[in-house]
Amino acid sequence: MGREVVTAFLQRPAEMAASAEALRSAALQGLLPSTEANDAAGPEDAFTAPEGRLLSLLHLRRERDPRLRRRKIAAVRASGAPLSCAVCDFDFGSTYGELGEGYVEVHHVVPLRLTAETVTTLDDLALLCANCHRMCHRSLSVKQPWRSPDDLRQLLRKVR
Repeated sequence: MGREVVTAFLQRPAEMAASAEALRSAALQGLLPSTEANDAAGPEDAFTAPEGRLLSLLHLRRERDPRLRRRKIAAVRASGAPLSCAVCDFDFGSTYGELGEGYVEVHHVVPLRLTAETVTTLDDLALLCANCHRMCHRSLSVKQPWRSPDDLRQLLRKVR
């Protein structure tokens, strides 16, 4: 039944877009229930939950070209700059040695969901550590449509 519902939904792109926008708007306005608030438990409470069941999911996601990541990293290396986070300057190689050498996450400065299909250049990408990358994406759930690495860097400077 799930596949039939998804197929029917995909055949109505205007309705799908309107539903997605309504959900996004409700989330940004804080109108959706928070599972974190409902699941608050004291430290003395033991909580268990079954996990590990295999599920089949169908997702739509924006296409990304993996060559852009490799080329962004190569361009930064060729410039002599360290592979460090554009927000907090964290360097995986300096922290983890050989294990972290050459590792960094690459983030679209403007989310693809805002640009839709586009031609991405290396300047459209930023090197981020895992924490800052998550914080840029977390912005979506705290009443801000998106937060750029520059915005996050300014926030980090304010709170430090």
